[in-house]
Amino acid sequence: MDDSTTDLLLKADALMRRTRSYVASPPPPPAETEVAIGEARPETLIDSSIDDDVPILTEIVTDGEAALATAPPHMQEHLAALREELALWLEQELPHAVLKVTDGLADQLMGELTHQAEKNLLPRLIARLDGTGRKPD
Repeated sequence: MDDSTTDLLLKADALMRRTRSYVASPPPPPAETEVAIGEARPETLIDSSIDDDVPILTEIVTDGEAALATAPPHMQEHLAALREELALWLEQELPHAVLKVTDGLADQLMGELTHQAEKNLLPRLIARLDGTGRKPD
């Protein structure tokens, strides 16, 4: 492990030790005002006894922002070129992949229809031509 990972794990361990609740600890004091079921008040959701260094999620991070944040530093400057290359690759490869799948589905459908026609339709047609089959209503 590198130093940043070790440092992060040590901080997480210290945080868990500070905020750990024990079985013998008293229950938290009741809220001053009652809140109806399904109603939440933001001020009652945050425990003021938690240290200020405990992170609280306050904004929504989009997938694109997450990808940018997780890209290695040496790749940050190349992200636009990577996006362009990915888009170009998808333009070239996606139609071939879709055609391959749809061709496979078409072949499967034709095989199933042929089997059903031989099993059900062909005997009905033969019976109709022989005059032994029933006429449509």
